[in-house]
Amino acid sequence: MTGIGLIDRSVGYLRSIRPEHRWIAIVVFWALLFGALIAFDSLFLRDFIDANWTPVADISFYRERTQGMLDGKWLYCDIPCESPPLIVYFMIPAQLLGGGYLAYQIWFSIFELLTALALYFALRRYDDFKAFLVSLMFLLIPAGTVETVMGIQDESIMVFIFIASVLLAILNRPRWSALAIAIGTWTKVFNALFYPILFMKTKRWGERGMQLLIILLVSLVVALPYLIVCPEEFLKFPTYYFLGGGPGPTGGISIWDFLAMGGLEIPGTVFLVATLGALAIAYYIAFKRNMTIVEATLIVLVAFILAYSRLAIGYYMLPIALLLFWAAEDRKIFLRCFFIYVPLILSVPFSRNNPNEVPYIQEWWGWIVGFLLSLTALIILFDTMRVALKRKNFVDGTLLGGGKA
Repeated sequence: MTGIGLIDRSVGYLRSIRPEHRWIAIVVFWALLFGALIAFDSLFLRDFIDANWTPVADISFYRERTQGMLDGKWLYCDIPCESPPLIVYFMIPAQLLGGGYLAYQIWFSIFELLTALALYFALRRYDDFKAFLVSLMFLLIPAGTVETVMGIQDESIMVFIFIASVLLAILNRPRWSALAIAIGTWTKVFNALFYPILFMKTKRWGERGMQLLIILLVSLVVALPYLIVCPEEFLKFPTYYFLGGGPGPTGGISIWDFLAMGGLEIPGTVFLVATLGALAIAYYIAFKRNMTIVEATLIVLVAFILAYSRLAIGYYMLPIALLLFWAAEDRKIFLRCFFIYVPLILSVPFSRNNPNEVPYIQEWWGWIVGFLLSLTALIILFDTMRVALKRKNFVDGTLLGGGKA
């Protein structure tokens, strides 16, 4: 049986699942897929990685910060922290369950499931079966699935909140979307990228004022305790995202990281200006062309990933989740989203973004290979966006007014 024939038979089987049972199928598929990956990691892979590479560094930060909070300490002044506070709050359940690899793997995997279910339940009103496909495809993307389980990365939390804010806007729930944006911004600041789109798609100033009030109130609730207890330490965390800090020359796996390894040292202020400039151009194009919410968000996210220096593999899941709206009708887009992980993961051994700050493959030409692999992933992402934007996805094609909030 050819690969295409297998895909066609699989799609035929999925279509036979009754709509009222599809959400159950999503949960079962998630449990089987992530259960198998976690079992494989726990029984075989984890010991090999720890012995031959380096243990996952981030989990020690998760444990230190979360357990410190549970012990009554303050983030920023008592516990070093470069992230907004809510991401630490979100990790409390995993730490209460022991704080081991397994606890965090399961907890982060739950957010993968929540995103998949959110995609299905929000999009099913436009086409139940295509929404079902989007949900299943999301669970299959290695940049999310493998990074969540094997990498034990917390990006699944950020992705869930960001996608929730977009879906709520599509469903014409702008105030709930603003609430999700506010919570997301104080979880990982990148969630704020969506608000300019929501603001411009909202036509009434009164409604815009309510959204800003919601964001302000959430921000006060989250930030005020830290502004009172440790204002100087608290206000330093944005520099982590935009002005450097952390392991490696830029702290991320990006083309800029590898160029820095090759000797091209770029100040953090230049990265900040470049990122803001790329975002400004993307917003301008989106509004000038009157793009829909999904289209505008996609182009902004791609611009962000192209320019941002502290890039983690999991960040690719933000635009990929939206590209799956088109992938439901074009399997080539899905394949691109799936295989973009290959150059990304192959670039990791050449990067200094690890606890030792030394590449696993130490050759003079290593930074060149890493740069080319990282660049390949960016080209795939940009070209996939270009192909997708040539036509409407199944959601925008049925939305009156192109998805205005």
